[in-house]
Amino acid sequence: MTCKQCKTNSVWTFTNQIKLCRNCFSDYFERKVFRTIRKYRMLPKSRTIKLKKSKALNSKVLETVLKKKFFISFIADNKKPDFSSENLSEIAEKSFVNSINGKFDGEIPSKKPFIPLYFLSDPEINLYAKLNHIKGKKRKQNAKILVLFNKFLKKNPDLEHNIVNAIQQLKA
Repeated sequence: MTCKQCKTNSVWTFTNQIKLCRNCFSDYFERKVFRTIRKYRMLPKSRTIKLKKSKALNSKVLETVLKKKFFISFIADNKKPDFSSENLSEIAEKSFVNSINGKFDGEIPSKKPFIPLYFLSDPEINLYAKLNHIKGKKRKQNAKILVLFNKFLKKNPDLEHNIVNAIQQLKA
């Protein structure tokens, strides 16, 4: 159970069995956020990102990561932020519920407010928060849908990625 790059104890294992240590995981996580911002051209011209102040874990993690490269300003509740703190798990679950109800619809990262955590799941965000001592309120999940969704996840660990990829293809 060691990181392939550092030969230290791993904290994360991908579905392809590649393992990452604490530092490599944090680096992977941050690069994924910044790559999403760059790929979908999310950065405002002013390079100042407007966020809503929140006690939610996703928001706290997003704020922590963004502060490493950008200036952040907080806006009033009645204003629209540049970025949403939704993540892969939330979007996949919403899209899953929509498809059960016959609507093949979901969020895409290039629509405002932008979603820089679009490709990062709840377990990844929770681990990043734990490794970086970030505290926040975890999101509530629909218990009925979660039971069904978790059954599918056991059979297909990449289900969340597959759902958001399918939604992106439908919207293209």
